[in-house]
Amino acid sequence: MKEYFGIKDWTVWNGFGEEITEMERCELFMSYYKNITPDEVRDLNKNTLMQEYSALVDVFEKTSAPSFYPIIEIDGVLHGFVDITQMSLGEYVDLEKLTKYPKENLAQIMAMLYRPIKNHKFNTIKFKVVNTFNTFSNNGKMINIWDYYTVEPYNYSNSVVIAERMAAFPVAFALGALSFFLLQISLLNQSSLLYSQMNQKEKSKMNWLNQMRKLIPKNTINIGDGMQQFVIWRKLPSLTSQGISVSQI
Repeated sequence: MKEYFGIKDWTVWNGFGEEITEMERCELFMSYYKNITPDEVRDLNKNTLMQEYSALVDVFEKTSAPSFYPIIEIDGVLHGFVDITQMSLGEYVDLEKLTKYPKENLAQIMAMLYRPIKNHKFNTIKFKVVNTFNTFSNNGKMINIWDYYTVEPYNYSNSVVIAERMAAFPVAFALGALSFFLLQISLLNQSSLLYSQMNQKEKSKMNWLNQMRKLIPKNTINIGDGMQQFVIWRKLPSLTSQGISVSQI
């Protein structure tokens, strides 16, 4: 039995359409889960199959709520969430394209947002296990995590390869990371608007990137120890959506 829903599981689960009945969802998802044809699923004992399906529904409900962790150990390697203020133009353009269809591209997006940490300034790293993954725990303290590590440079070809492994990445982490990223974009837009309205004297006193880096931690919750469940996942807005709000996420 699965311990958590991965990105691929979640994509399949949500790919059957809204008009499908629960029994039809059971038939199609169990075909995927057991790697057998729908006709073979139909030949299985109904009560036994429904018990197994109900257990999977329980796993889905318990492990798919968005939760954000900036540092996660994947295959023995520490991966860090990227600093939006340090993104290259190519990185941003590629993310802009992918987030137009986030459900289909979620694994690829995660391969870009989480990259191996090449150096860090952690004296000690405390982990807690969430969905079988080691996640960085900072006991809920608010810190600017990007002051403590740098990640490997962005390479699109590498991210395509890594995306295949990301299919098993917990979808709760992916949805939380995407929510946080889109929230960053919203704050970046606010900061840009504020900066554009300043006169030259005010601008000279303000480093725009530093202000942005200060703005993000003040508008996020429990960085390093999971994101409190203050959002209900309704839809996946795109990177280019205007006026992205927490309620939309």
